[in-house]
Amino acid sequence: MKTSVVICFYDRIDFLIACLDSLRGERRYFDEVVIADDGSGGEIVAHVKNLQGKYDFPVVHAWHPREGPRRAATRNNGIRHASGEYLIFIDADFAVLPGGIRSHVEAARPRHFATGRCKYTTEEQVRRILSEGVSPDLLEAVYRELSDEPVEKEHRRFVRYSRLLRFRLANPRKVTFGGHFSAFRKDIEAVNGYDEKYVGWGAEDQDFALRMVLAGFRGTSVIRTARVLHLWHPREMGEKHWKNGVNVEYFQRKEIPVFCENGLIRKTAGSPR
Repeated sequence: MKTSVVICFYDRIDFLIACLDSLRGERRYFDEVVIADDGSGGEIVAHVKNLQGKYDFPVVHAWHPREGPRRAATRNNGIRHASGEYLIFIDADFAVLPGGIRSHVEAARPRHFATGRCKYTTEEQVRRILSEGVSPDLLEAVYRELSDEPVEKEHRRFVRYSRLLRFRLANPRKVTFGGHFSAFRKDIEAVNGYDEKYVGWGAEDQDFALRMVLAGFRGTSVIRTARVLHLWHPREMGEKHWKNGVNVEYFQRKEIPVFCENGLIRKTAGSPR
């Protein structure tokens, strides 16, 4: 099974390097990394190109022009450039601990998606990681400094919700992929990937997860085993207030088709209205 790791990225080259460095120890479990770039500028693109020959795994750079934050379109572009039959999605501000990619690969099952969560680092911990350089020992040390309870709570919640969902006792609109997730390409293509009518901040992951569930795919938790650190950074203004934006209004419409119109295969253009 050929596996691609798709990294959603924009502009923070120091975070991207930390993310790529954290994947070195998982090399045997994936075949390539695709950097899905949401329109970084020329200087950053040059840095990314320079990184492509510095790792012992293939690094593909999938760039599109910047038109504000477009996570849905960015991830679709990453999917189009990936050659794997199984795709693992992470963000550039993640550092993956040993066993993280392996857990996703071991969870791979047709008509299932695997979902994980992150531990959120502090500003001081991120300074340590960036200044000392990524190593398994340092990532393990930082991970131990952070409480396990939020991760355990998310795992229990996900398992309980999945059971209720199976018997149609839960609202499918509340399903979420969380911080990182994986699925077979053919299953992603069955729902036409991400809906690119989601622009700006928020709700694109919820929409994608909902359509996967409506299509009959089931979720598997790798929340405990696929350990990932989210690297602290200031939140952007739009990210703070996305729940009041047009993306949420679009997500809350009454009927959401399983196969979106403007996804991997594009039929229409435009933003949510």
